[in-house]
Amino acid sequence: MQTLTLKVPDELAERLNRRARDLNRPKSEIVRQALAAQLNGERKSESLLDRAGDLVGMYASGRKDASHKRHLKNLGRKRMA
Repeated sequence: MQTLTLKVPDELAERLNRRARDLNRPKSEIVRQALAAQLNGERKSESLLDRAGDLVGMYASGRKDASHKRHLKNLGRKRMA
């Protein structure tokens, strides 16, 4: 494996540090994955469930019938006013 040295702005370096800490992964692994995705033309698409995964199930809905199919019928659809 070859070594690549690059300079990044302080803000980007701090974001990389936070991300590596949050994922408990080395910065080099995160950069390799991001570089590979960029070169492959991949666009990162993360679902809302993925982004809010740590919050799912954390709070009660307050309704006993919240999962009834009537309440879920148009879930996630935009309302046309």
